[in-house]
Amino acid sequence: MDSTAIVIGVLSLAPFLVQRFTRKFIYFAVFALIAIVAHGLYLYGPHILYLLGVTYILSTAAELMSLKTPYNVFGVTYRYDTNHAFFASNIRLLGVYPIEISFAWVIFKYVSFNLAVIIVSAFAMPYWWEVVFIPLILVSVDFIIDPVAVHTVRLWHWERGSAYFGIPWQNFLGWYLVGLVTTLMFLWLSPVKTVRFDYLLILPVLFYASLLNNMPRLFSLDKQLSIVAITPLTAWTAVAAAGLWILSRG
Repeated sequence: MDSTAIVIGVLSLAPFLVQRFTRKFIYFAVFALIAIVAHGLYLYGPHILYLLGVTYILSTAAELMSLKTPYNVFGVTYRYDTNHAFFASNIRLLGVYPIEISFAWVIFKYVSFNLAVIIVSAFAMPYWWEVVFIPLILVSVDFIIDPVAVHTVRLWHWERGSAYFGIPWQNFLGWYLVGLVTTLMFLWLSPVKTVRFDYLLILPVLFYASLLNNMPRLFSLDKQLSIVAITPLTAWTAVAAAGLWILSRG
């Protein structure tokens, strides 16, 4: 592990330290994006910036289109509580869309991308399987964060929902489509076929697994549905961890 990798590893701790001391997601997100850029450039090269840029632009476009036009990517009308303390940046695109949400899209997409690349590389699968895995892993993130954001933190509100914590199923389809389109656009121009083991690959897997910290909140909302919520995330974490082990064995 060279000195650059060590610096990036230390830099990756900064978002959590900033979050701990400021209690503001916007600062966490900014430092996380800085760490992601450094992490991505080191492991994948400059073309990783295309993935981050495409994700930011298309996710923002999808959200704004859904919030401001009749063409709703997520199927059911929703709105953000733009006055919530969570949205501390006070940057509201078109007055309705907090910039923090776009940053979260980029963070979760990059983490999902890494897990998919690890799995495909470790199990010697054709690289186009990344197109299948990345959107699915991304959706598994929303399985956990949406119920907590809606019912516990109350960051946004759905006009109507489904039996799954009151979250409309169309929302997950929308997440899948955004994840799929951004993945196709990136891999079409810059396919990442395989990676070799690097200790820095452990970081996105740990971050993804840390979403299980939401389990107590989910459990307080619905014990049975909480099992449904964590099952995909637990499965992807286990497969990615196995992939890391296989890659480490050479």
